[in-house]
Amino acid sequence: MRTASGALVTLLNTATQLAFADLYTFTLSGGQVLRYTSADKAITYNGNTWGIGPIIRRSKTKLNVGIAVDSLDLRLSADALVLVNSVPMMQFMAQGGLDGARCKLERVFMADWNTAPAGSIVLFPGRINDVIMTRYEAQITVQSDLELLDANVPRNLYQPSCMNTLYDAACGKNRAALTVTGTVSGTPTKTVMTTSRAEATSYFDLGVITFTSGQNNGQSRTVKSFAGGVVTLINPLPFAPAAGDAFTMYPGCDKTMSTCNTKFANVIRFRGQPFIPVPETVT
Repeated sequence: MRTASGALVTLLNTATQLAFADLYTFTLSGGQVLRYTSADKAITYNGNTWGIGPIIRRSKTKLNVGIAVDSLDLRLSADALVLVNSVPMMQFMAQGGLDGARCKLERVFMADWNTAPAGSIVLFPGRINDVIMTRYEAQITVQSDLELLDANVPRNLYQPSCMNTLYDAACGKNRAALTVTGTVSGTPTKTVMTTSRAEATSYFDLGVITFTSGQNNGQSRTVKSFAGGVVTLINPLPFAPAAGDAFTMYPGCDKTMSTCNTKFANVIRFRGQPFIPVPETVT
């Protein structure tokens, strides 16, 4: 079922003609949000602006009675002037920039192009499942979240690693309480930087660092390793940080019992089975 605001319902019921535009919102895995519109001008709605960017063509959407897995096909093309983090958008997508991202398609309606939108209708939200690059365009498949229900797996798996997700309700650890602040020093690169933090080696491994100042303000990356105050990232930042750039950072977990015990003192909530014999020993 699709809902609409009172102002939009009134417009649709009374207007003899109106204007509309599709809005595409891409939320990247690191939290960055890209907003583009199908209109020939930027659209501002609910405090956000969808700008003119790539050319996007899409398949039709539909409504089903009951539960059904649906998908949305996008065909996206852009010239070298459309940039994401200072990189041409086509190159950004070819390098996996949309991996793990989400896409929301909504349509806004207005009395004419000179008035503000009266409201919007969400046509399709979902996860980007596949990106196929050709010479001139990217073919993107957005899959409904209901696809997750198709996975035939038992409720729990017997495995050595913990089944909890770090900082979820079952884990019980408080992310905010473990988040620290710091600054960058020396001559950092896009992937390696010296920081003011002095925690033990590997403490921040698999955690997340988020910059709160400088050119990378708002950018988040997964920490590959931490030792002697030096942070190494899995994926590069858009810009090399400058000395003095501030950040927040919290530790990650490799889901082993030893990490749960030594780093988080949380072994009582550990949900792995590390003492199950390997298959070769079972007779």
